Amino acid sequence: MLELLKRAKSGLILMGYLAASLSAGAQSCSGPAALEDRLRARPSAAEYLALGNWFDENHRPDCALQVFQSALKLDPASKEALDSLAKGLVAAGDYETAIRRLRSAQRDEALTLDLAVAYRKALRFDEATQTLVDGLKTYPNSVSLTGALVSLYVHESHFAAASKLAGELARVKPRDLEAQRILLRTLVITGDTDAAAPLGRRLLTMAPHDADLLNLNGFLERKAGEYSAARKDLEQAVALNPDDYNSHVNLGLVLAQLNDAAGAKQQLEKAVELGATEAQVRFELAKVLRTLGENDEAQEQLKLYQQKLKQEADQSLAVLKATQAEEAAKAGDNQKAADLYREACAAQPNDAGFAYRLAVVLGNLGDKAGQRTALEQAIQADPNSVLAHYALGYMEFQAGNNAAAEGQFRLVVKIAPENAQAWISLAATLGTESRFQEGQDAVAHALTLEPNNASALELSKKLAAALEHR
Repeated sequence: MLELLKRAKSGLILMGYLAASLSAGAQSCSGPAALEDRLRARPSAAEYLALGNWFDENHRPDCALQVFQSALKLDPASKEALDSLAKGLVAAGDYETAIRRLRSAQRDEALTLDLAVAYRKALRFDEATQTLVDGLKTYPNSVSLTGALVSLYVHESHFAAASKLAGELARVKPRDLEAQRILLRTLVITGDTDAAAPLGRRLLTMAPHDADLLNLNGFLERKAGEYSAARKDLEQAVALNPDDYNSHVNLGLVLAQLNDAAGAKQQLEKAVELGATEAQVRFELAKVLRTLGENDEAQEQLKLYQQKLKQEADQSLAVLKATQAEEAAKAGDNQKAADLYREACAAQPNDAGFAYRLAVVLGNLGDKAGQRTALEQAIQADPNSVLAHYALGYMEFQAGNNAAAEGQFRLVVKIAPENAQAWISLAATLGTESRFQEGQDAVAHALTLEPNNASALELSKKLAAALEHR
């Protein structure tokens, strides 16, 4: 049974951090009567997908996941059902379940993109990149895959690679608006305004009511000092898409240059309300408020600006130290990695990921006490950290504290009820406590999620045999 638990661990240990609890069964998953009636009359994958999409559109992701799972059971070969399930899992933060399901599937263009997105969300950037590179070999000049790879290159600061790839796609598809948009965004991000400006104007003639293109052109016009033209484009962008804070920021900065301080204040405050978190937005708002004589409010914005600057500096330091730590760990220097991860955790004490990675290298060093402390820090930072709960449960198991281990594994399946590996781990733990029927129930749950899971099938046989010989 210990060996089975170790094998279950190998599958679960790669699980990503889950941002939301999929509280299956917490509410009644009843959709519109018309959809429910059609499903009862004709239980097809298409009807399940229609109901699942309704749940998704109405912000009930737990119900959507259940329905998409049912669609996949009815038609396991349905790429559309798997695409919907994968998107639901990623939206819920269960990246590793999505990865496991997609990695073993026959993938089309959409599923390849789903896998890359799941890898990226799980911070597995190398695998995300390779998935997209391989996907483009099968689907050359795919706009969606190219756009995702360009975005990833930009995120990794590989600006030359991003510009080259975006330029190649734009040359192959000169009349494709989305292909051209990818190039325009890349030129803007990399600061090549000389090339971006004429391209932006050309694309706006193709789609004059495109809010994104209006915003990008307004940004470029602002940079060039063409404030009247920028104001016109940005006011249209805001009218077409009032929930995009970037347009409000750009318009606010333009209005400030045009000496319309009251208008600038309105736009910048709206941007903050919509979620703008950049320190520079607070600084620009403070300048506008001071112009209006609202000095107390300006001072408050400056305080927030300084706080945000420190947060950004701490985040940058933490990321740098964590990157150095990862390289040290790859080179086999766990002590150096531990020291660097401690610096990352000191800079960002509420980052569960850094704390968990510290726990891993401390475990490699045999520092059990330090490992436990780091895991507890990860859980304090993120109570839904599956990796931390699992690792702590495994430590309890190794120490012979079966009840504590079970408690941790039950937290895992509560957080991630759609994750078959979590149920397998719980089942294996219950088996070590000679609670064979409960273990069988848990592994049966895993098999409803993944009927062909080899570990679950083997464990089910072991538990069944144990029940027969009681």
